[in-house]
Amino acid sequence: MKTLLFLILFFLNLSAIEDRQLLMDSIVHEAIRIGHGPNTYYAFVDPLCSKSQRFIAMINERKDLQKRNSYYIFLYRLEKFDSDEYIYYIYQSESPLVALKEIMIDEDYDQVGIVDVHQVTQTKIEHIAEVAQQLKMKRRPYLLIFDEGSQYCHVSEGTAPCLEENSFDK
Repeated sequence: MKTLLFLILFFLNLSAIEDRQLLMDSIVHEAIRIGHGPNTYYAFVDPLCSKSQRFIAMINERKDLQKRNSYYIFLYRLEKFDSDEYIYYIYQSESPLVALKEIMIDEDYDQVGIVDVHQVTQTKIEHIAEVAQQLKMKRRPYLLIFDEGSQYCHVSEGTAPCLEENSFDK
C-alpha cells in the first residue's frame, strides 16, 4: 500500500514538474537572458525590489555563474512597489538587458518618465503575469531551477539559493 501511495505521489509531482516546464516554455521568448550555461534558471523579479536587485547584480558580476547557468529574467510586479513604468521602460528599450542593468544595478531611475505603452509590451506583461499567477508566487526573486540532465526542478520561494548566506536585513 505504501508503494502504491508513493508511486501516485511521484507521478503527480512529475506531472507538476512537466507543467512548470510547459508554462516556462510558453513565455521563454519574452525573457531577458543573462549567461549561456547548461543549467536553466527562470527568475521573476520586480525592478524596485531590493532582493531582486541584489540577485541581478550578483549574476551580472559573477561570470562563473554565467558560464554554468542561463538566467531567463521576467519582470513581474510586486503589489507593494509601483514599478509598472520601470517594467514598461525596460521591455520597450532597444536593449532590454542594458535597461535592466540601468534600473536594477545602477539604480538610474532618471531615465524613466511617462512611457507610452505599446500593445506588444502589454501583451508580453500579461502573458508573464498569467504564468506567474499559475505558479502562485508571492515573493521576488522567484526562481525555477532546471539542472542540465535532471527531470526535476527546484523552486525558490523568494530567495535565490545562492544568496541565502547573504544578509537581507540591510
